[in-house]
Amino acid sequence: MAIVFVVSTAVIAPGLYRKEVAWKWIRFAIVTVVFVGYCLKTYWRVHKRLGFWLILIGILILHFLGVGYFYYAGAGLPLLVFGPIVALEWALLAVVIYHFLDVGPSVRNH
Repeated sequence: MAIVFVVSTAVIAPGLYRKEVAWKWIRFAIVTVVFVGYCLKTYWRVHKRLGFWLILIGILILHFLGVGYFYYAGAGLPLLVFGPIVALEWALLAVVIYHFLDVGPSVRNH
C-alpha cells in the first residue's frame, strides 16, 4: 500500500518528485511497511477477521493523512519524532482491537 502511495505521488504531482523528495518518501514508505509488518505479526491470529482489517486500514488512513502531511508539506519528520508517533499508532491499534475484537497482543513467555 505504501509503495503504491509513493509511486502515485510521482505520477499525480511530478513537479514534487525531485531527488530530495524521493528520499523522504522512501523513508516514509520503509517505516510504514515495517509498521504494517509488525502489526500483522502481532495480530496474525486475527488476520482473517474483517474487523481487524477495517481497524488496520483506519489506522493507516490516519497515518497517511497525519504523518504523511509532514512529508508532503516539508522534509518529513525526524526519526526521534517519527518513531514515537508510530509507537503511539500501534498503541492506538492495540486499544481499538482490544475494545472491538476483545483480542490483546500476543505475549510470548521467554
